[in-house]
Amino acid sequence: MDTVRFGMIGAGSVTEVKSAPALNKVPGSALVRVMRRDPGKLADYARRHGITQFSTRVEDILTDPDINAVYIATPPDSHAHYTLLAAKQGKAVYVEKPMARTVEEAQTMVDACHQAGVPLFVAYYRRELPRFLKAKELIDSGALGQLRSFQYHYACPVPGTDPDRPWLLLREAAGGGLLYDIGSHMIDTLIFLLGQPLEAVGRSANQSQARQTDDVTSALMRFESGAQGSLQLSFNADTKEDRLWLSGSRGSLTFSIMGQEPLRFEHNGQTETIDVPTPEHVQQPLITRVVNTLLGKDSLDGTGASPLQTQQILEALDNSGTWVWDGAARR
Repeated sequence: MDTVRFGMIGAGSVTEVKSAPALNKVPGSALVRVMRRDPGKLADYARRHGITQFSTRVEDILTDPDINAVYIATPPDSHAHYTLLAAKQGKAVYVEKPMARTVEEAQTMVDACHQAGVPLFVAYYRRELPRFLKAKELIDSGALGQLRSFQYHYACPVPGTDPDRPWLLLREAAGGGLLYDIGSHMIDTLIFLLGQPLEAVGRSANQSQARQTDDVTSALMRFESGAQGSLQLSFNADTKEDRLWLSGSRGSLTFSIMGQEPLRFEHNGQTETIDVPTPEHVQQPLITRVVNTLLGKDSLDGTGASPLQTQQILEALDNSGTWVWDGAARR
């Protein structure tokens, strides 16, 4: 293909700034049609974003021969359904995170795209943001020495109902609540920075009973590199905190996963603050790699193997269980 022509299924708040504008700004990419079930909201969205082709029927995207890639930006309960339909039509898939509600659904997505010979990408965009690339550069360069341990602590109050995403904390619609919604970014980021995980052991509970989904998760993780550490995710706290601490034999690195604060690099008794700007459209760096891969100019993994592994870990933690790497789903 000489141009990646996207059809977008779903046009909610996540697409307003984070992703949809980038589909037209990345060279070799174009957003040609958008679908949303609510006709009034769809027409308003299309007008504001300058999209001339729009429809309330998903079939109009799936059967359009001019569209060769589908961006699925719907709630998680339809990710697998639309991925299978897009793969059947031979269209590349770029789907929002979390990949699905369950490992079983995620596996069907991987299998369908493999059988159809189309790539499957999941929107874990932090892997391509400059601040995380800088953190990985410090780790991989040996600036921290041998990476040995980590601690990640995230806390926030019990969330209220989001009018833009009323489905977020309903198990039948979203799976595991905030653990799946933002926790998926956290697990994927750790895998990106620390490499292949070997084991994850978790305990989750619904302490506040405010929603259907669990609101606290504690976990231990070990990595092939030798690093090991803990996660404490408290979605029911009085205060907010977001702090990842990576400790090596020569230094340490501290920063947030969900925020945009500068990196704090401590080594040789000194502290260095590294401020790395975040782009306006946070998915644009990842979308650039997706587009370039589809155009044959890059080699971003499109097997879905790593997002599937993240889904496996999330499900194990949510079920207060253990995940052990079987050697098959290497990044």
